[in-house]
Amino acid sequence: MERLSKRRMIHAGVGDTIEPFRNARRFCTVRELIQQYFNIAFLMGKPQDLPKGRGQLKIGIALAVVSYVMALAVPFGVERAFLQSLIDIGCTGLVIWLALSIVGHPGRFEQAFGGLSGASLFINMAAVPLFALRPASLEPGGGAVGTLADFVLLVWGLSLMAHVIRHTFEVRMFVSVVMSLAYFIVLSTVIGSIWPESLVNVEPDEVSLQGAAPTTSLGGQGGTQWIITA
Repeated sequence: MERLSKRRMIHAGVGDTIEPFRNARRFCTVRELIQQYFNIAFLMGKPQDLPKGRGQLKIGIALAVVSYVMALAVPFGVERAFLQSLIDIGCTGLVIWLALSIVGHPGRFEQAFGGLSGASLFINMAAVPLFALRPASLEPGGGAVGTLADFVLLVWGLSLMAHVIRHTFEVRMFVSVVMSLAYFIVLSTVIGSIWPESLVNVEPDEVSLQGAAPTTSLGGQGGTQWIITA
């Protein structure tokens, strides 16, 4: 009994010693993933550079949802921002999964969707101050700057989606651009039909993936977005 107790104490002590190292390892893994998402967001990396597995996918989706809500909560409130993020990201994930299943590459889904979602973090975070300061940008002399910023975010989001499509489906750049633009229009229409008031005043912008109050976001969860100010 005494030996057994000592062994338990030793195991417990070893476990307490190892636990901080496990936590540090997890932190390094997340930090490395964010670095890879950054590379994808700026078109320097490919979804195939990411590790396979649901762990990476879950982290990418979580980053996309949180950043999406942060961006849209300013103009629309947390409830609508959360619901819209689920619709946007969910539709994007479903379309990518169906497309990959049709072409016979379902195994690429986790890297493609996880990469798109994680990369949309940076577009969404860039949109946060833009939405927060939008009332000031509407003053005389501020409209042109706001419109330019919206356009840059829109192009960025479309480029990200096209980049992921190109490397995931191994198609030409022109084809990937057309596909990302077509999906953007369809998704914007879907979200606009759910919140019709958003169509009263439409401005090009981006929020996510993942994304001036956007109607669509991913391009994280991908794609791109229109920002629609009700």
